[in-house]
Amino acid sequence: MAKYGTWADFEKEFREMFIPTNASIVMLNKIQKLKQLGRSLMSYVAEFHSLVAVANIKESYVLIHMFNLGLNDNLVRAVHLMGEIPTNFDKYITTVTKIDSNINHGKTTIALTNANRYRNYRPQPKKKDDDAMDVDCLNKEERADCMAKGLCFICKKRGHRANSCPDKKKKVPVRQEKIKEEDDEMENRCLAEDF
Repeated sequence: MAKYGTWADFEKEFREMFIPTNASIVMLNKIQKLKQLGRSLMSYVAEFHSLVAVANIKESYVLIHMFNLGLNDNLVRAVHLMGEIPTNFDKYITTVTKIDSNINHGKTTIALTNANRYRNYRPQPKKKDDDAMDVDCLNKEERADCMAKGLCFICKKRGHRANSCPDKKKKVPVRQEKIKEEDDEMENRCLAEDF
């Protein structure tokens, strides 16, 4: 009967036959450059595992350290804040996955809460104050006519708008003229009564 070696023997012989000797160095460089960034944790974990398998790294503390180098900072902080950090790499991955799930669940809950909060929001129409002074000297028909013809609301000329009207400072709106006339009349009456 043929004697078969152990799994470790098979793995050693397989690596010697099929994996180039510099593959470990190449994979170590790739692992050092590997970053999670905007992708999912599961995608990062999968790529990390595939690179580590070729690099033949077995020590948990080395794996955890290298894994943390590319992991998003918020996850690394969250793991360190939890107190007791797992020293076994597989347990460490499980812990990070749970934390990531909790963080993403929290974001989802907040997003859903905000979405529900504004789902039935309808802005209330602004009511015009009847006691407010109307400084606009155009009535609705004049305003509509100016808008249809593309005329300035102040000088009734084409080519510009009221906010850039050259006559804006020169021309006093009709209602302000009336108020000024009334003020002048009142002042004249007061002066006449004093004499």
